[in-house]
Amino acid sequence: MSRSTVQEALIVTRLGLPLIISHMAIIGMAATDTIFSGLVSTENLAGLSIAASIWSGLSVFILGMCGATVTIAAQLHGGGRFSRIGFQVHQTAWIGFATAACICLLLATSQWWLRALQPPGPVTEIAWRYLTILTLGCFGFVLTAVMQGACEAVGDTTLAMITNIGLFLLNALFDYSLVFGHFGLPQLGAIGCAWASVLAYWLVAIALALYLQSRASYRRYHLFTKAWMPHAKSIRKQLGLSLPLAIGAGGEVFFFSSIALTLAPFGPIALASHQVVFNFSAIVYMIPLGLSVAVCIRVAQLRGAGQEVGAVFSAFTGTKVAVCIAAVTALLTILARHWIAERYSPDQEVQAIAAQLLLICALYQLFDGLQVSSWGGLRGFGDTKIPMLLQLTAYWLCGFPIGLLLAHGLQLGVYGFWLGIVCGLMTAAVLLHTRLHIISRRFASTAALQQHAA
Repeated sequence: MSRSTVQEALIVTRLGLPLIISHMAIIGMAATDTIFSGLVSTENLAGLSIAASIWSGLSVFILGMCGATVTIAAQLHGGGRFSRIGFQVHQTAWIGFATAACICLLLATSQWWLRALQPPGPVTEIAWRYLTILTLGCFGFVLTAVMQGACEAVGDTTLAMITNIGLFLLNALFDYSLVFGHFGLPQLGAIGCAWASVLAYWLVAIALALYLQSRASYRRYHLFTKAWMPHAKSIRKQLGLSLPLAIGAGGEVFFFSSIALTLAPFGPIALASHQVVFNFSAIVYMIPLGLSVAVCIRVAQLRGAGQEVGAVFSAFTGTKVAVCIAAVTALLTILARHWIAERYSPDQEVQAIAAQLLLICALYQLFDGLQVSSWGGLRGFGDTKIPMLLQLTAYWLCGFPIGLLLAHGLQLGVYGFWLGIVCGLMTAAVLLHTRLHIISRRFASTAALQQHAA
């Protein structure tokens, strides 16, 4: 590895480390929910599995709709146009609020559509009650996402990390209090996890807004100096980036989430085992995802500064770092699979199935690291539409049908679905990395022509 590659890898890693911790703190909320619900009962864990799978897809869709901030504001920051950042952040907020309103309507009606999808019983009731309560936290979630996107875009990834750690700690405290009924509060089981999330989202949103408003270093971005109304042209531009981003990212998460919805015929043991591995894999996924956002920020800032060749070099360096880290996490997953399963559930049947599924989880981590880091590079170049189509093709035209065939056709059950996940991620890795090569050559050629003309 050349000296320049090592130097760029260190830059991306330093930028990405707070983002990795930040994303792991967020998914740590889901881990806490899963562990505490599993300690209550297998039924509570199964109900949470359905509800959390749906919310994870919807929350990622919201984050995608707010995701254009990172690319656009990072370019503005790289080009020194600081005063325009606040305007763009406010346009993102309007998009986020509109998205949250639609998500709230969907969650509020979950009692009816979820009963149509799932067999009636306590598991389904836990799921729809959980989703209904989350309607109260959607707007707080959006406010936090928008402000964190602004912090990340200007390179202040440490503040985003601290914010998410606070979110995790608050959620854990409220989980402990409401799931088990401590401190004189009612014992709500898995439903307490939903109330914990709502309280944490709003408290962190308010705290972050007050903090950013008080910081002198953020005044030049004009985040709070005035309230910009929706600007049609700017919103259209943002939607051109954010809508494909939301559909692509949401499509990937719903690919995983849909497994929980189709596992109901296999019983609560299969659902609970899936939730254990799904949650652990989501935690591990935060490492390449954090690097992916770092690559996006770095590439966008270099582009904003007119350094197209440097942006290309950074994108591919980021993919190398992600794959190397994925190899390490895959090995650790294999070695610690029984210990991991035991931490999530006292049920020995759940532990046995989860430990076997973790072997499959380890298998796909290399593909996952390559596909998500390639996706980050493409975001930095402002390329989101084609990657969206590639993601949907990989997950829904390849991975999901294969999973259904193996699970139901060949009677492999939950194992079949997870083998389908491997096929989907492997396809996504090949397609997105190929796309990154195509886009990179295009930008490198343009930069060469501009230098020649100069």
